Amino acid sequence: MMRSNLTFKIFMSFVTVILLALTITSFSIYVRSSAELERNNEAMLSQIVNNALHHTDLYLEKYERATLSVLTSSLVNEFLELNDGNVYQYYSKSNEIIDRVFRPVTITNPEIAMVYLLGYNGKIITDFNNVTAFKEEPILESLEELKQQTREDGRMTVMDYSFIDGTVALTRKIAVRQTSRAYKGILGIEMRIEELKTLWQGINLGNSGYLFIVNDRGRIIYHPNARQIGKQLNGDLFTLIMDHQNSPVTTELDGVDRVFYNKRSDFSGWTLVASRSLDELRKPIVNVRQTTFVSAILTCLVALLVAFKFGRSFTKPIQMLVAAMRETEKGNWTRVPLLGKKDERDRLILSYNIMVDRLSGMVDQVYKSELENRANLLHRKTAEFQALQLQINPHFMYNTLETIVSYAIIQDSKEIREIVRALAYMLRYAIRTNLEEVTVANELKHLLHYMTIMNHRFEREFPLDVAIPSELLLEKMVTLTLQPVVENAFKHAFPDGIEEYHTIHIDAKIENDLFLIAVSDNGAGMSAENLSEIQSRLKSQEPSEMLEGKLDTDGGIGLLNVHSRIRMVFGDEYGLSVTSEPGEGTTVLFRMPAVRAPRKLPVS
Repeated sequence: MMRSNLTFKIFMSFVTVILLALTITSFSIYVRSSAELERNNEAMLSQIVNNALHHTDLYLEKYERATLSVLTSSLVNEFLELNDGNVYQYYSKSNEIIDRVFRPVTITNPEIAMVYLLGYNGKIITDFNNVTAFKEEPILESLEELKQQTREDGRMTVMDYSFIDGTVALTRKIAVRQTSRAYKGILGIEMRIEELKTLWQGINLGNSGYLFIVNDRGRIIYHPNARQIGKQLNGDLFTLIMDHQNSPVTTELDGVDRVFYNKRSDFSGWTLVASRSLDELRKPIVNVRQTTFVSAILTCLVALLVAFKFGRSFTKPIQMLVAAMRETEKGNWTRVPLLGKKDERDRLILSYNIMVDRLSGMVDQVYKSELENRANLLHRKTAEFQALQLQINPHFMYNTLETIVSYAIIQDSKEIREIVRALAYMLRYAIRTNLEEVTVANELKHLLHYMTIMNHRFEREFPLDVAIPSELLLEKMVTLTLQPVVENAFKHAFPDGIEEYHTIHIDAKIENDLFLIAVSDNGAGMSAENLSEIQSRLKSQEPSEMLEGKLDTDGGIGLLNVHSRIRMVFGDEYGLSVTSEPGEGTTVLFRMPAVRAPRKLPVS
């Protein structure tokens, strides 16, 4: 069902086209960018190695030029021609060569650690520059080896070993005459290898990159880690480097995949190697991949949004339905013509038209039913109110009639007239069912008739204290509400009989737009349990619930009945509340809306 949906079809078509285009484009960009970055990385390493090697050769050639003054010195030639017997001349020439030939070279080039002149005649001169002197025997013992390793064309030779740790040895053969190859000795220079670092300070190989130098035998001439200098390079790595001259090669070293690019110097015979971590080298490629991925997602989201909006352009019939519904909301039942496409749009329009036809017929029925329901509800409320008004306590009526009979038998007095008259007024007031709201004065008059009967029952005047201000006597209240509360006080406040000190106090005031009447007694009061139960029932129960079996059947219409009728007339926010203290008495507070606004009086 979902697959036949027009919106789904349109959306899925766009999704397919967009994803296919993005996939092809993103993949092509990534592949080409990665290849280009690989070429750039290789070119960068090649350029770094070539520049470093070029500067290194220039640096070494500087010492070849610096030794020209030694080759052309007559003192050097004379020294190489000395025989074994002339010791004095040997020392004399040695000191003179050191002062006039060697010292200018070492002063000009402070990176030189040692200069020595070794004659084939077994004579040697050494000069040290900030280096502790050592015995000359190792140099003399290496004469034959130096002859073999030093180049025969008289040019500078970079040795693969040195006599002082941390130095690079440079040697060249010396002839008595420059045009002759009849060599008579060897000139050697030992240069501090740390000086080579100054050549590569501007080279940036990243956090994991470094340069190192090996000779043709695999011996490490220079390495950033000083402990590696002079050691033999790993055999497999050296073989791999030699087999891939002037091209990058990748291998694992110390658990890390690294890229090595190298180039050999024809001048020095050294191979300079640049090395970088493969992860760091490929970081730009990873960034390109991530950027491509994020860009593809964002582009896809934007494209889908555009596709969604474009697809909505096909939903114009829905807009027609919306316009028709707006007219329907105004009461104008509007039908929409079918498109004849026989798809979701036509089915939706057809359903809408059926709904309009049914609703137009049902609205009238609902309207009539609502009027009938409201009329029935009004009659029911009226009947409930009238029924409450007519619920006069049978027990009270029985006691009153018994009192009348007793007086009639004993004596013919005015008491009978008063009781009968008061009862008549009460009955007349109670059956006035057309009144829902009465004045306070009406309710007090009804209460006084009730007290007339009660005083005859008690055979004495009961002290009923009414302190309602005169300006509040015209306030509105519900009929038959004050007398039932007073009757409830007589029933429950004085269970052991009426004493001289017993009294009922009635007061009223206006407060915050509320008309409040307080009926207080100084009787027995209520227990906390009974008070809590009454308060809970007054707060939680609906008026209809209070009418169904919740009345106080022991005497009077009861608090719940009064509370219910006040809420039915004025609203649920009004009614009764009860406070009581055992042994101190009970107060029933009426809350009703105020229609007058006199001065505020306290409720005592």
